[in-house]
Amino acid sequence: TITIGVGQTTGTATAVASNDALTGHAPITNAITNVSGGNFENLVADKTPVSTTVTDTVDTTNLTLSATNSVAEGGQITYTATLTNAAGSPVTVTLSNGAVITIKAGETTGTATIAAPSDDVYKDAGSVQATITSATGGNFENLVPSTAPAVTTVTDTIDTSTVKLTADTSVAEGGTVTYTATVGAPVTGSPVVVTLTNGQTITIGVGQTTGTATAVASNDALTGHAPITNAITNVSGGNFENLVADKTPVSTTVTDTVDTTNLTLSATNSVAEGGQITYTATLTNAAGSPVTVTLSNGAVITIKAGETSGTVNVAAPSDDVYKDAGSVQAT
Repeated sequence: TITIGVGQTTGTATAVASNDALTGHAPITNAITNVSGGNFENLVADKTPVSTTVTDTVDTTNLTLSATNSVAEGGQITYTATLTNAAGSPVTVTLSNGAVITIKAGETTGTATIAAPSDDVYKDAGSVQATITSATGGNFENLVPSTAPAVTTVTDTIDTSTVKLTADTSVAEGGTVTYTATVGAPVTGSPVVVTLTNGQTITIGVGQTTGTATAVASNDALTGHAPITNAITNVSGGNFENLVADKTPVSTTVTDTVDTTNLTLSATNSVAEGGQITYTATLTNAAGSPVTVTLSNGAVITIKAGETSGTVNVAAPSDDVYKDAGSVQAT
């Protein structure tokens, strides 16, 4: 209300023009709705509106970006764009990672969600960051996007990588057995070294998922051959979050190759009448079990397991007064 005092012809009132951060400002209009008082014969109001143009004073609106502080591999990162003044029209915020955030008219924030780096088997915890590359809309007098990056720490989820051993299922005596160590993802960082129970090592190189080692199956002259077994005793190296060994033994059947073992008989070269003749049976390969050798003269020679020869003593013809030197033989 405006009061015009007694004896006065004018009166005043003041109002503050609102200040906002948006471009442009509507004119301020006002008008008389009623007059009363005074001692006039006929006091009437001129209700014609009056208008005041409001000129902009440039106000800055800041736009900042924040993100989820920490997330596990394969999780979701939420980016939030925040204005210091409410938007006069939708604001489109484009991020360096390609994500787009929309802040609706009348609001001060908007969000976008993107996936964190996917889960894998490697030690690769780290961080990801994004910045504002452009911001449009909002009808602001002066919109200033922040250049500070929004940083999110990405934590490893621990995945297990298992090294497994395989081998040839069958090999002939004297043949080569190939052992193959396999891991589920390519090796990074440094080679993986796989130690076996037979003392050998297998190396899986960087960028590879397999490595091999070979061993020769022993060849003997005995019937039958025990299977060859092997297993992983230890694994090391690589850049895996959790590298473990499958220590299940592998077995290779060894088939016989037929080898000949010769048995020969020898005897004392010369002996006097009534002396002792020593017969020796000799194998070209060590016996796997005791060998019994029966001679034509009835003598028996035993060659013990693990040995190649055995002997027996037999008496030569007895001493007498006659000229009867000669020879004796046995087979």
